[in-house]
Amino acid sequence: MEANRISAPRQGWLRTVIDRLYALAGLKGIAGDPPLPRDANAAHTMLTAHAQHAADAADIEGAAPLVPPAPPVAAPNYADAVSLSFENTAAAVDFLVHVDAKLHFLYVSDASLRFAGYHREFLLGATLADIVTPEHHARLEALIARAAHSGAVEKDTIDLVKALTYPLPVELRVQRAQYGETTGFAVAGFDVSGWQGTEAALTHALHHDPLTGLPNQAALAPALQRAQADADHFGVPVALLLLDLDDYQRVNRALGYDAGDELLRETARRLTHLALQGETIARIGSDEFAILITPQRHAAPDEVRAAAEALGRRLLTSILQPYSFRNQPVHLSASIGIAFHPDQRPDAAGASHTDNRTDNSADASADTTPLIRRADQALQQAKAIGGNTLTLHVPVDDPTDAMRLKLESDLYDGVRNGEFSLHFQPITSSASRGVVGVEALIRWQHPLHGLVPPSTFIPLAESVGLINYLGNWVLKAACMQLTQWDEQGIELQYVAVNVSPQQFRNPRFRESVEEAIELTGVDPRRLVFEITESLLMHDPQHAKTLLEELTSLGIRFAVDDFGTGYSSLAYLQRFPLSKLKIDRSFVENLITSRNDQAIVNAVVGLARTLDLELVAEGVETEAQRELLTNMGCEHIQGWLVCKALPSEELQQRFVSGALHVHEVQ
Repeated sequence: MEANRISAPRQGWLRTVIDRLYALAGLKGIAGDPPLPRDANAAHTMLTAHAQHAADAADIEGAAPLVPPAPPVAAPNYADAVSLSFENTAAAVDFLVHVDAKLHFLYVSDASLRFAGYHREFLLGATLADIVTPEHHARLEALIARAAHSGAVEKDTIDLVKALTYPLPVELRVQRAQYGETTGFAVAGFDVSGWQGTEAALTHALHHDPLTGLPNQAALAPALQRAQADADHFGVPVALLLLDLDDYQRVNRALGYDAGDELLRETARRLTHLALQGETIARIGSDEFAILITPQRHAAPDEVRAAAEALGRRLLTSILQPYSFRNQPVHLSASIGIAFHPDQRPDAAGASHTDNRTDNSADASADTTPLIRRADQALQQAKAIGGNTLTLHVPVDDPTDAMRLKLESDLYDGVRNGEFSLHFQPITSSASRGVVGVEALIRWQHPLHGLVPPSTFIPLAESVGLINYLGNWVLKAACMQLTQWDEQGIELQYVAVNVSPQQFRNPRFRESVEEAIELTGVDPRRLVFEITESLLMHDPQHAKTLLEELTSLGIRFAVDDFGTGYSSLAYLQRFPLSKLKIDRSFVENLITSRNDQAIVNAVVGLARTLDLELVAEGVETEAQRELLTNMGCEHIQGWLVCKALPSEELQQRFVSGALHVHEVQ
């Protein structure tokens, strides 16, 4: 019966059992009682710690901690000491036993019986090893050996076999204890099955995409590392395919995010159906998937290449098959970029060979960044062609590639070492020449190459994923500088900050803007974000929503390089814009070019009609300023007034009187 199996023993049962065990072993203490263990205090300390560990865990549920009192230094006999210490500790530990050197049970707590599900009589004739799974016998032996050698508490997680049920992971903590001439061990165990289940669930969540159930980028990275290591070991390339759905955002715009999610799930099912055994499929972006073809030991490089291309074509064909959402057909296409490790380059005969120039070092197989970057470059080429195609990355013998790779590495060092700074270029009233605001421009002072042009490092930052970090830093630094100038009595109307397309599309962009405003205390009405026409038109609905949200905070938006992007002017009415910046290409030949004059006149009229402020960029001569002023352009920016300067130098220009703040009439 269950009650018989787990009921507590009658009073004095423990002493009787221990006396019987010692009698069977031929051990006798003083006056016939078993001897007190010489290091009973040490054993009690270990068990007290275990009890406190369990009590602490119980505290979480509101239970009071149970710590047994320390046994007396001298006790009448071993049974009394055990009764005092072990019986008080038993309730606080899942599994608490005492065993001799051969692991025969000397004591088993009531809680242990309930936990393991065994009769007392069974355990009296058994050993600890008998209730450990055979697979973990070696671990138990090693644990006991460590405890015997060190004398300290040793622990390991070992599967115990519950009676008539299943193995259960238990963390066993073991410490040596001496009883007369016999060595034994105090063993405390804690059920960790719940912890392991939680850990497994958390690990799965961290490494899988919740929408599609596919592995995510965190899971792809170690798979790439293993595949590259195998490729280096067996001399067979590994292939990585990056697949991106063409113009996927139009589905969200037209049918809503529920439709977009369902199409992503269906895409994941199609990719999984086409993938072969051993190929890893992961969702690594909003609508971007990765397919990893692991190396086969006896495959030739050209076979791997052919297999990757064949899989890519099957994937493209599969994506072209109509989708359906609520009985409405939806048509999609995809672009695919393919790269290899080691990199492959076809020769004149059409064969291929590996290129280990950048990936044959000891660290190369562990660094997955080059492979991902090459696949992404091929993907971007496929999208540039127009989509619905695949492109293989083909390395070229270009010495600038090595320079680019070095600069990418240096870019990370530059961020860590504080090599980036802000320069500020004044924007002035074309009539009064007073400064109304400044444009914040990031600069990189490389320790070896000197000043690196933004046209060089901005694309690098975008390609390696640092642009959001740099953009957020620029915003905060510009806001802080504006408030510092206020304290110096240089009260400008605004600071203009350039926003990159990647930064604008980042889901956390608005949050980062609000953080910068809260951190610096700047009035958001003194912030102007400069964006391009192409940024607005990439996803007009998203752009309109975000502009409206940020405009509601007081932030203003200026279209930079106006006239060089989309020819349609309808977007000027659609978006909440405040400023237009005439591109310098229309200002450069303004004095002599009637076409440029006509364009600028048209832009001035357009700005007046739409109530937009106008800034002309690249103004370098007095003649240009005068003509722009006469045309009705309100503000100018360029070397005629001042080049972009560090904040300290610009401040000195104000102090010296070379520059002055525009006074609002």
